Amino acid sequence: MTCHVWKPGTTCGTTEDFDVVVVGAGGGGLAAAAALARAGKRVALLEKNDRVGGAMTNFRRGHYRFEASLHAFDGLVEGKGLNVDIFKALGIWGKVQVLRPDPMYRIVYPDFTWDIPADVDEYQAFLQQQFPDSADGIARLFAECKDVNRILVAFLTSQSTGGAPAGVTTEDLLKLQKYMDSTLSEVLAEYFTDQRLIAVWTQLAGFAGTSPDKVSAIFFLAMWNSYHLGGYHYFTGGSQAVSDALAAVVGENGGLVRTQSLVTRIVVEDGRATQVRTADGTCFNARYVVSNANAPDTVNRLVGREHFPSEWLAKMDAMTVGLSAYVVNLGVNHDYRDLFGATHEVMVNESYDTNQPFEALAACDPERTAFAIANYTVLDPSTAPAGKNVIEITTQFAYECNEAWKFDRSHEEYRKYKDELAQVMIRRAERILPGLSQHIEVMEVATPRTIEGFTANPKGSIFGWDNTPQQSTQNRLQQQTPIPNLFLAGAWTFPGGGQSAVLISGAMAAQSILATMAAEAGSQ
Repeated sequence: MTCHVWKPGTTCGTTEDFDVVVVGAGGGGLAAAAALARAGKRVALLEKNDRVGGAMTNFRRGHYRFEASLHAFDGLVEGKGLNVDIFKALGIWGKVQVLRPDPMYRIVYPDFTWDIPADVDEYQAFLQQQFPDSADGIARLFAECKDVNRILVAFLTSQSTGGAPAGVTTEDLLKLQKYMDSTLSEVLAEYFTDQRLIAVWTQLAGFAGTSPDKVSAIFFLAMWNSYHLGGYHYFTGGSQAVSDALAAVVGENGGLVRTQSLVTRIVVEDGRATQVRTADGTCFNARYVVSNANAPDTVNRLVGREHFPSEWLAKMDAMTVGLSAYVVNLGVNHDYRDLFGATHEVMVNESYDTNQPFEALAACDPERTAFAIANYTVLDPSTAPAGKNVIEITTQFAYECNEAWKFDRSHEEYRKYKDELAQVMIRRAERILPGLSQHIEVMEVATPRTIEGFTANPKGSIFGWDNTPQQSTQNRLQQQTPIPNLFLAGAWTFPGGGQSAVLISGAMAAQSILATMAAEAGSQ
C-alpha cells in the first residue's frame, strides 16, 4: 500500500494502492473481499455505514437487539447444504454458531395451524397425509426437486473447479431451461391443482418477493431446495455475526476494512476502472473494482452511463425493481417463547389465494396482507433481557403507498402513517400473541423509505431486481460488466436476492478476478 501526501489543488487528499477495491460491505462485498484477501490480494473494502453487513446486520434499541433482515439462512447442513462449502471457502465455517429450528416454521391459515418439519421426507409424508388425493403428485414433485438439486449442485461444483458439470446430461440441461423459462405456478400445475396445497407448498414465496404466478420457477426451486434439503438456520448473534466474521477474515489476511467511507466515484480511464474516490477525499487506485452498491447507482452515479454500451444499458433500464419490506420491531417485557415451541417463526395467511397478499400490498391494505411473526429470542436468548423477547412483524407494502408514505409532505405525517399501519399489524399479531400491545417497551418501524435510506437501493428493494423468469438467474446481470475490470456483486446480479445468494455472487466475482489475474500472470 502506498500513501501520497495531499497537496492543495490536487484531486485526491490521499491516495492508496490496492489490487482490488470493493465498494460496499453488504454480503456480496464482504464475500468478494474475504475470498480475495484469502488468496493473498491487497484488498480495500469501503462501506458508507458505521458497520459492515448492509442488510446482513443487527441494530440495538435499549436492551434489545433486532435483526435487520434475516429470517432464516439456508443450506448449512453438512453433507446436504450447498452453502457449507461457501462458508468454508470464505473462511467462516466454525466461526459462527449455526442454529437450526425444528420444526422449520409454523403456518397459520383460516382453518388450520401446522408446524412444518425440518426433515424433507417427514414434510413430504405430512403433506401426503393431509392431502391424500394429491399424494402421487406430491411424491413426484419432491422427487423432481431433489433431481433439480442434483443438477444445480453439479453446476456450482463445476464453477469452483473449472471443469464440466459431472453427470449432467442433455436432458438435464433441457429441464433447467424449461424451469428458467417458466413461472412456479406453471410448473406446479403438472403435479397438483388443490389451491390449499399450492398455498402451503409455496409458503416461502414471500422469501422470493413475488407470487407463484410470477416468480421464476428455477429461482424458487433452488431456494426451496436449499431450505428444505439443506436446512433452515439462524445464528447466535444474528446475521451480524456472519458479516463480522467475514470482515475479520479480510482483516486477518491483510485487507483494509473502512466504514463510514462513502464512495462518490469509480473513475474509468481508457475503458478500465482505475480508481475509487470517497467523500473524505481519499482515493484508492485499483487494478480491479467490485461494486456491491446497487446496479443502477453503480452505473448511473458512480461510474457514468457514458462508459457502458447502449445495448447493455437498455437491458438494465428495462429491468423492474423487486419489492421492499415493512417491519415492526418490538421489544416486549413478556416471554412468548412457549407459544412458538421449537421454532422462531410463524407465518400468518388470510387466504389460500396466493395472489391475494401481493394484491393487498399493492393496495397498501394492512388488513389483508400475509405476514410473519418472528421471535428471535426463541433461538438466541441474548437478543433481549431475561423474561423479555424481541418480536418482529414483517410484511410488505408498496413503495408508493399513500403518496409514497407521505414522506415528502412532512416527517410528522410520514411517522404518523407508518405507526398507524404498525398498530394494525400489532392488533392482527395479537391473535397469535395475546396482549402483545400491552407489553411493548420499544418499537421501531421500518418502511421501504427506511430501507432505501439505509441501503440506497432503489425503492428500498430487498431483492434487487424482481425475481421473474425474464430477469432471474442467468437473465440477471452477471458479475462481469462491459468494463473488463469492473465487477458487480450482490442481489442485483446472478444468482439473485437473499443472504446466501449474495454471498455466492461475491464469491463468484472474486473467482472471476482471480482467474483473470492468473491468466495475466501466465501471459507475461
